[in-house]
Amino acid sequence: MVKEGTAKMYDRITLLGNAQDAGRPQLGCTEKCCEDARRNTDLSRMPVSLGLHGEQFGIVEATRCIGDQITLMNNSQISEVWLTHAHLGHIEGLGQFGRESFNSKNVKLRCSESVTNYVMKHPIWKKLIERGNLTFAKFKSDTIVPIEVPHRAQDFDTHSILFKGKNNNILFLPDHDTWEKTLDFVEYNNPKEWFSSLDANIILLDGTFWNSNELRGRIQADVPHPTVSETLDFIGERSENDPRVIFIHLNHTNPLHYPNSDEYQKVTSLGWEVGEEGMEFNL
Repeated sequence: MVKEGTAKMYDRITLLGNAQDAGRPQLGCTEKCCEDARRNTDLSRMPVSLGLHGEQFGIVEATRCIGDQITLMNNSQISEVWLTHAHLGHIEGLGQFGRESFNSKNVKLRCSESVTNYVMKHPIWKKLIERGNLTFAKFKSDTIVPIEVPHRAQDFDTHSILFKGKNNNILFLPDHDTWEKTLDFVEYNNPKEWFSSLDANIILLDGTFWNSNELRGRIQADVPHPTVSETLDFIGERSENDPRVIFIHLNHTNPLHYPNSDEYQKVTSLGWEVGEEGMEFNL
């Protein structure tokens, strides 16, 4: 598969969503978390995604809400899409580039080789390539660096993405299995050492679950993510030289959706942050 083009330099990033793949409220959930969001749309959340601003415009992840997320960017001229991996919530928006909707022409799709192969095995997404709606392009540049991390790698790999800028280096890490696996994989003893080695001063970090007892009626271990509680045990209280850590990719059940919750207050009292749709970061 031929991959063309090098990534453009971006100077600003917008957080276009802060929820886990299915958003909030979630289909089939009748618990308070989603009923609250149905009654009050201010509590609804789109799946995690990033808007990239610069000479051209790009987006990271193609979620089910990609139309609304591109609107939030105030620009519909998307030139490229970056994918961290191919779980459905991160790629199902690709169909919006087809002729039934946007009917785009040669929008660059930047993803790993294993994700490329996965896309080409599926007739719906393969057709987007064959019709020229999307075209595969290089999955790295001098300023955008994918970093592989362990995350349910049965069919494809998963990457975090480091965005290097003049003012900030931003690590986007929405999904990984456990800190033990990730730290062993990248060969560092703790998250702060790893972040420092990347010279990353803003971390958009997997905060899917608050604790390990959050999913009722399901085996949470089947959906592996480090809990926010575990991450806080690793990173402790923020010190002067620590990066900003901003928790993203929140499951619909996560109490961090409520700023008045004890859990939210614990995160902020330690000096860390919870992501909000529309947050902007200069590069």
